[in-house]
Formats: sequence, structure tokens, C-alpha cells
Amino acid sequence: MHPFTRSRIGLAAASIAACASVLLASCGGDDQVAPDSPAALVIHSGDGQTARTGAAAAEPVRVRVTAQSGTGLSGVTVAFEVAAGGGSVPSSTAVTDANGIASPGRWTMGAPGPQELRASVAGLDPVVFRATALGVPAEIAAVAGADQETAAGTAVPVAPEVVVTDSGGRPLADIVVFFTPERDATVGSPQATTDAQGRATAGSWTLGSEAGTYTLVASIDAEGVAGNPLTFEAVALAGPVGQVVLVEGDGQASETKLPVPVTPRIQVTDGLGNGVGDIVVTFTASGDSEVSPAETRTDSLGFASVGKWILGTTAGATYRLTATARDTPSATATFTATATEAVYNIEVVHVGSTLLTDSQRDAFEHAEQFWETAIRGNLDWSTVRKPSLEDCLAKNDITGEIPGDRVVDDLLIYVQIREIDGPAGVFGGAGPCQIRADNSLPVVGVMFFDRGDLDGLETNGHLEGTILHEMAHVIGFGTLWDHLGLLENPASGFGGQDTHFTGEAALRAFREVGGGNYTGGGLVPVQHQGGEGVWNGHWRELVFRSELMTPFPDRGLNPLSVVSLASMVDVGYEGVDYSLADDYALPSPSAAAEEGTLGPGVGIASGREILRGPIAIIDRDGNVVRVIRSSRP
Repeated sequence: MHPFTRSRIGLAAASIAACASVLLASCGGDDQVAPDSPAALVIHSGDGQTARTGAAAAEPVRVRVTAQSGTGLSGVTVAFEVAAGGGSVPSSTAVTDANGIASPGRWTMGAPGPQELRASVAGLDPVVFRATALGVPAEIAAVAGADQETAAGTAVPVAPEVVVTDSGGRPLADIVVFFTPERDATVGSPQATTDAQGRATAGSWTLGSEAGTYTLVASIDAEGVAGNPLTFEAVALAGPVGQVVLVEGDGQASETKLPVPVTPRIQVTDGLGNGVGDIVVTFTASGDSEVSPAETRTDSLGFASVGKWILGTTAGATYRLTATARDTPSATATFTATATEAVYNIEVVHVGSTLLTDSQRDAFEHAEQFWETAIRGNLDWSTVRKPSLEDCLAKNDITGEIPGDRVVDDLLIYVQIREIDGPAGVFGGAGPCQIRADNSLPVVGVMFFDRGDLDGLETNGHLEGTILHEMAHVIGFGTLWDHLGLLENPASGFGGQDTHFTGEAALRAFREVGGGNYTGGGLVPVQHQGGEGVWNGHWRELVFRSELMTPFPDRGLNPLSVVSLASMVDVGYEGVDYSLADDYALPSPSAAAEEGTLGPGVGIASGREILRGPIAIIDRDGNVVRVIRSSRP
């Protein structure tokens, strides 16, 4: 054989051997793969994601198709199929781009739990994406830390903790829970994320410095969740006794043997100023002053009061009342009060005082001061109960705020200026509504006046005298005579009786002013005509004429006679100062007949103004023991 031919045959054999050792694609035959055919399908991105049920994963799922050389192939159709979990993708197929990448879009999660999405290309092994679907929050509930108690300013023993679950009761992880405390309380973790068991904790909850109930709100940023927001409550308790604080009633002045006007009140507090409840407090009064009760317990807010603190008998002395927390002797506080001389005292409470001018208010003060000076004998104090005082005012159409029970020394008068019927007509009324059981002297009374009459009375100079007249009725002039047995032949019907006052002191005074010559009937003659509110409660107009305590004011001066002051002695008052009486002489019968009443400019009668009951008779503690339903008409 020709050497050249052998050489060609050798080369062919070498080529065949080389062909056996290289890729079939380059050698031909039945198993050859075209250089641009898909050779591999791989996951490019979007595997291993987590999202809520019904929500799309954050990242689209992507696959890559490559050729034998490893380069991406475009135009290859990839099929996508949900294999587990029941989720979905926007498209079941996708075609690869120039880089060999195909995506059906973002994967929406199905039922809570594992999710699978299969991607496949004809002739290649498929790939599987895996994800986890988290449940949707359906409920937030407390699992620890509810309804606790701890000292104010400290942390509760158990930190509040919640669990978040889906509609199937499965705990949900990675849910952000916000813990929001109120007031000055604080939490360790204002924002916490649920763990694999669906739980989140506030870390700690430190209550504020003020005792009371605190709330902590746990919430998640989701709608339609049962229990959202969730509220925890905890009670901050007062700590140990720190001090006793004077609340009210310190630095008062009151008459000897009289309770101080404002009941001493204290508060037991802890070191943070919180009231401490159920603490026994003892009260110790100095000298011959007296306190009752001497021991009491604080209420839930730490407050405690005495019933009464009655000062001793030494005028000018300073008395002390010491309050001590019994089990903490170092916790103590002391009230002081100065004892003043015991005198007759009238307290006037104005209701609707804005209707008074300054000069009119002065007229009331002058009348009050006159009677406080004219009657020097002090009366025993008396308790007035709120309900009975409200009843007294209501029966006289007087509205005023009554703060509570109180001690009265010696007389309390409520005054109201109101619109009644304009000038003239109904002027007003006055009288007692509560009297003492032991001596029948008034404790509480009322006076009311028509605003339309005040200016006219002031203009003609009769305002102060009229107020003196009405205040005398509250003190007892004319209003208590029948009750005390001082009225003989009370008028009734048409008033034909010889009505007269029988008190010994007034009889003597009547003779001194000229009554010894009176022969018109029994002494001292009382008004027996005019009807209810006029008769049985004034000196007889036709005998006394211009005297202040007749039913009708006269033109000019209307003096308050010694007879009127003496009648107060007969009513029961001690130490009446006769020297304060005005100059007065009983007019002769002929002169009395010539004098006129209701002269020009007077414009109003003081008659028909006596209030006729009911009058409550009360004991020293304010209890109503009897009621005088009405006086005789």
C-alpha cells in the first residue's frame, strides 16, 4: 500500500478515537444534543420565602434555563404548578428572556403551613420552590400578667404577656405587638415581636407613683382581630405609712365650749403622698377641750375626721388636737384653735346676694350686729343635719347649696332676695324653721324679700328698720309666743278676741313706757286683726302705733322699744341689753287715734310676713324629735 494511503487511514482512526472521548453533540449520531437546546432548569430566586396566608411573597419566583454551554436560553416555555399549600401564581407559564430567566410573578400563599410550587420544562427535571405561609392574626389574648397588685412606683410581679393566633387557633410568629402604658407607668418593651409560640411580652410593667388602677394596652396593627386592643389592669397600692397630713380645720377660732366650725380632717400618706387606708388614727385634745371620737380609721384614700372638737372654757387660750397613726408613732400632726369669749352669734347666709347693692348688704350687717349686741347670752351649740336644712329651705322656696351637716352657734339665717310681685304687694317673709328641744330657741331661720321693694324702702329710710323687724321674727318675736304659752286669747276668724302677751318682762317694760294707763284690755296688747301673718305676732297697731314691731310702719321714725327687747327675755334669751332700746313712749289713746300709718313714701306694710311653720324641734345632735305643723292662724 502506498505510504500516503496508510497515513490517511491512521488519521481517520485517530479521529474516531477522539470522537469517543468528546461530547456527543460535537460528534453526531442518534444521541446528539443541539447546541441551542435546553440542558438544565435551575431556581434563580424566590425560594424559601415567608408570607401571610392570602398575601403575595415579597420576591417573585424565578427560574433559569441554560444550554449545554451554561448560557441562558431565551424563548423557552416554563410551566408553573402549585404542588402544595393551595396558593397561586399570576400565570401558569412563562417564557424565558434573553438571560434564560422566566417568572410567573409573585407567589400568593395558600393555607397556613408549607407551600410548594413546581417549575418544569419539557425534557428536563423539574425544580420545586418551597415557602411557608403564616396565618392571619384572628385573636390576641392575655396569657400572663393580668389583674395584679403592687406597691406604687414598683414593677408588677409578672410581666404582661400576650399570644397571637390565627382563625384555627395556631400561634403566629413575627407579629409586632405594641405595649402602651398610661400616665407615668413604663414598660420594658414598648414594641415586641411574637416568637414561634405566638407570644410577646412587655418585659416589665412599672406602675406610677400615684396609687390607684393603671391600664396597659397591648395591640397589633391589624383590623378585625378579636381582643385587639387588649387591656391589662393593675392596682398600685399605697406603701407603708409615711406621715399624717392636715387637710382642713387647722388655725380656727371658736367660742369656748363650742365645737370648731370646720371639722378637723387628716390624711395618712405613704412616702409618695398616696393615702393609706384602714389605718387606726388616734386624736388627743389638749387642756379641757374634748374630741369625739378619740379613735377612728382612715378610709380607702387615707382620710379620717373627728366628729367634733369642742374647745375648753378659757377664752384666749390656744388648744391643740394631735392626730397620730397608732402603729407609727412618728407619723403625727397637730391642729390648733383659739378659744374666744362666748357670745350670741348670728350667721347670715345670702342666697342670690348679687341682687343686693353694697348699701343694702350693709343694712343686713347692721341688723345682724344689733341683735348680736342686744342679746348677750350665749346659747348652746346645735348640730343641723343636711336633710332637715334642705327641707326647711325647700318649704320656703329657697334654693341654696348645702354642703353637709354642720354645727350652728347660735343662729343660722338664710336670706334670699328674689323677684316676687314688684313694688308693694307681697314684701317677703321671715321666721324660724328649727328650734332647740331644750329651750325652744331658734337654731335655723329664713328671711326672703321682694327685690322690687328694697329700693323704695331704702329711699324712704325704712330698709334697715324693716330688716331688724324681720330678723326679730326669726329670733322668736311673735313666731314662738303661742308655742311658749306667752299668748293669751290668740286671734282667729274675724279677730274679735282681746289678744295679749303675758310675759313678765314685757309687762314691766310696757308699764314703764306708759302702759300703766292702758285700759283697753289685757297686757301687753297684741295685734288681733288683719289675718294670718299679721295677728298674734305683732304689738297692736292702734296702741303702739309707730313702734317698730307693729305690723305697719309709720311715716318717720319707727323706734324699737324696750318692750320689744324685754319680750326677748320672756322668750328665753339671757343677757338682753335694754340700753339699746330707742326712746319711746306709748302714745295716749287720743293721740294714737289721730296718728296715721303708711304715710306718703312708705309704700309697704310689714304685716302678713310672719312664716307660720312647720317648725322642727331638734335635739343637740340635729335629730328631729317633733314638728310644730303650724301656729294658730
